[in-house]
Amino acid sequence: MNNNMKKVSALMVLSMALSGGAAYAATLETTQSSSTTSVAVDSALSTSVNVTVNGTAITDGYWNKDGKEAMIALRDLTDALGIELKWNKENKSAELTKGNFWTLVMADKDQYSFNKMLLTLGTAPQITDGKLFVPASFADKVLHTQVTTTGNQVTISSEEDVKNVTERGVITGINPDTKYPSIHIGGAGTEGLVLNLGEDTVIKSADGKEITLTDLTIGMTVEAVHAPIMTMSLPPQTPTYEVTVVDTVAKESVTKSEDVLGTSGTIENVRTTKDQGTQIEISGFRLTETSPDHVILNISEDTKLVNQKGEAIKAEELTKDAKVIGFYSPMLTRSLPPIGNAWKVVVDTSGAEIVPFQ
Repeated sequence: MNNNMKKVSALMVLSMALSGGAAYAATLETTQSSSTTSVAVDSALSTSVNVTVNGTAITDGYWNKDGKEAMIALRDLTDALGIELKWNKENKSAELTKGNFWTLVMADKDQYSFNKMLLTLGTAPQITDGKLFVPASFADKVLHTQVTTTGNQVTISSEEDVKNVTERGVITGINPDTKYPSIHIGGAGTEGLVLNLGEDTVIKSADGKEITLTDLTIGMTVEAVHAPIMTMSLPPQTPTYEVTVVDTVAKESVTKSEDVLGTSGTIENVRTTKDQGTQIEISGFRLTETSPDHVILNISEDTKLVNQKGEAIKAEELTKDAKVIGFYSPMLTRSLPPIGNAWKVVVDTSGAEIVPFQ
């Protein structure tokens, strides 16, 4: 009697297990056959992602736990793009280099070091089956490739040269720090753009000769080739590949480039002098330690009047309340405010307020 009951119980358990398995299989099949452009969270980790780089298939990836970001094997990706990868097993990080490109990737940290900047992508690298996987957005935002995702297919193609950005602007600040040198262009304070310079950044004069950072000074107009990616800081920062000087400091205005002074602010008054010249009174903040916050500048026929990109503008732009940056020599009167001769005045034609960097 007892043996018969045991047999019946065993058959019931087996029947339930088979029924449950069939139900689970049906559920899994339904989940996997849903939308081709997104993957449900429950099946994300079990669904592979096919990845090709420049037309060649690499190791399959997978969807992250949210099912929104395709994860790609980093070493396979860098090998396909010709990027050197150096693995550090001590801190589980990968150092990537190619020409003047450099970045550091660390497992489980959504913090990507890119040419002296820190970026976040919303997804941290993960070690899976002994390999480090990065989100597909890493290939786009950091490696500057074109990434297309269709269903479970991720296609990656190189387009480094196409994505580089060329920017022109007037230098308003120079950081000569040997470890993190940079140039601020196109605005002062929180405005404009900071160009981070690396060991491979090329700096050239207008005639194409290579020069150094010490040959630059505030007030010069430069054209820079930089990466398309920027930090979210104010002002934003970007890695820079090449800087070319478009014009130079007027020799008759200063004796040495480091003697150039600059004041950023608002025109409080515009006056006509006895000899029919023009004076502008600027109140704001200094660009160098020896520059005054409040200054009156004489505007002559030789004074260069430009916008933030260094493009010539008309004298009519010098109006009361206009946002400007004045560049001038240290030869100032002892009056309050001091009076000097402007060799270049940058007028903010965008209408944005110039705010000093805090």
